[in-house]
Amino acid sequence: MKENILLSRLLDKYEKSKHLSQPGSSTRRVMLRIEKHEFPEYDYEDAQVRDEWNETVKTLESRGLIGAEWVSGRPVLSCVTLNLERLSECYQITGRIHPRELSSVVAQKIESSLSQVTTDWILGWKEDVCRQAKTLFRVPAYCKKDFSLLDKLLTAFILYDSLHGGSITMRAFSSKCYQNTKTFEREVRDQFLRIALEYSQKLREVCEQSEMGEREQLAYLGIYARPELYELSGNCMIQTENGSISVNAATPYGLALPSPCVDLIQSFDLRGIQKIVFIENKTNYDEYVTTELHPEELAVYHGGFLSPQKRKFFEKIAASVQNQIMIVFWADIDLGGFRMFERLQAFFPSLLPMRMSAENVESLHSTGLKRPEHYLGEIQAAINGGKYPLFHEAMKKIVEYGVTIEQEAFLTE
Repeated sequence: MKENILLSRLLDKYEKSKHLSQPGSSTRRVMLRIEKHEFPEYDYEDAQVRDEWNETVKTLESRGLIGAEWVSGRPVLSCVTLNLERLSECYQITGRIHPRELSSVVAQKIESSLSQVTTDWILGWKEDVCRQAKTLFRVPAYCKKDFSLLDKLLTAFILYDSLHGGSITMRAFSSKCYQNTKTFEREVRDQFLRIALEYSQKLREVCEQSEMGEREQLAYLGIYARPELYELSGNCMIQTENGSISVNAATPYGLALPSPCVDLIQSFDLRGIQKIVFIENKTNYDEYVTTELHPEELAVYHGGFLSPQKRKFFEKIAASVQNQIMIVFWADIDLGGFRMFERLQAFFPSLLPMRMSAENVESLHSTGLKRPEHYLGEIQAAINGGKYPLFHEAMKKIVEYGVTIEQEAFLTE
């Protein structure tokens, strides 16, 4: 046991040194120095502990695996060094695999498993991990002892890629991957999300705009714990494979459609609609449909981020829109709101902002959310770079007053 601990500590140092990454480029010894507390188990002030470790050191030294230096005139170690000529025996004794061999196996496993994958963020992870494995002989920590989690991750990546942007429940996803409905959530989900957050720029941007828990993050990727609800209110009919749904019958409160229902929708009958209002904030949506919604309007709760199924929902609304219908979007007057507007505009090219003007910032700045200098710098950089042109005047007011305006501020006007 003690031999394994000592050799493992020395091998840890070796794996962080140039002796591994650039063999022959360093003359420095791989050592553990007692005075630097690099061998904390060696408590030389406790005679029994010290003597037991001294015997272990002498045994390993007699086998030629390590070298030892002692404090002059005392039975106390000064340092221990690894014999680089006997590395293979040290790895064999500790049950570890040499990083060169391990990294080669990991890279080959990843490349062969993901050879047909096309999802951008999975490819980004694949390229990064394989590059580090081949050039630095480094692999993710969860690969060092066994490949159990890596194999499960690769299985999840392959199935996720096969969805091609579609949606699936987390339990169905887990069952297809592992023939067990809970394995993904219990063993794989956290690492899956860590990788997605690191390599998916879109997911990172959405998380920066609003606080999203693990379930919301997965829903954005298309894996949901339970169906999302898509709310809308107004004078329209929804044609489905099984018949018609009257949204107007639920006026003023509207309806909430479960996300799987979107696949059944064939079209929206918008003949009675002259204006569609997308509202990002739920409180503002609830207030609007009960106090402001006009008979010729359709209000749709936007809800911030767009999961694959919600994107499909918006696409089906867009396909039913006639040219004469005005489409507007109302969100916080901040970078998150501007980004959401831009994404929604991809579905509705004629989209216009609602209550997101410079005049709104001017009138509500006293109740605005104060922003730090680095955030205001981002706003100014966006102006200078020509981003979000429809909001430039509002952005100048944000910089002037140092605040952004949340939708809830309109509720107290």
